[in-house]
Amino acid sequence: MHINWNKNPLYTTINVDDHDRKMILNYIQQEEYTNILCGLDLDIKSGHITSLEEAHKEIEKWGDICNLTIESEEVQAYVEDLQHSHAGDCTCFATSCFKCMAEEAIGVDTIAGLGKHEAHKIMGAFGKDNENTIDEAIRILEEPSDYIKSDTWPDSVAWDSHVPRWKSEKKNAVKWLKAYKERHGF
Repeated sequence: MHINWNKNPLYTTINVDDHDRKMILNYIQQEEYTNILCGLDLDIKSGHITSLEEAHKEIEKWGDICNLTIESEEVQAYVEDLQHSHAGDCTCFATSCFKCMAEEAIGVDTIAGLGKHEAHKIMGAFGKDNENTIDEAIRILEEPSDYIKSDTWPDSVAWDSHVPRWKSEKKNAVKWLKAYKERHGF
């Protein structure tokens, strides 16, 4: 495995070898085996499966999982995810981050210690098309924010009570990004 550290930590990519592909394969198989067993248990308890024949049909999926190889498209999808940016729960977008799952499969975390709110702020500081340098991103994060309440903010949610947290997250983002810059020589 080779990690290609990027000025924007959320765009760091990872090149993998066959050993890493085997780790991904094992990860996928374990997840799928667990899904079969949990799904079967739930279906039996809820009455969706009422016969041994129906249970056997679900258990037969096991064979397909056993026959996966490092060349299987499921494995290749994870390998490809390692070439993309983080985007999902790790950056405050309501979806799973496929890059995070792929990194977990090979035992790597390129954004270790970075909170999702901080990651969102860092992603924004690099610009819409990742055009800013790391120094520009740090400068943007260090600039004071106005935190002006928008007209769409619900009256039932106390705006002012969130501002200290937002300031703290921004401060943590700057601190994390400066440490990242130092650690990787940007």
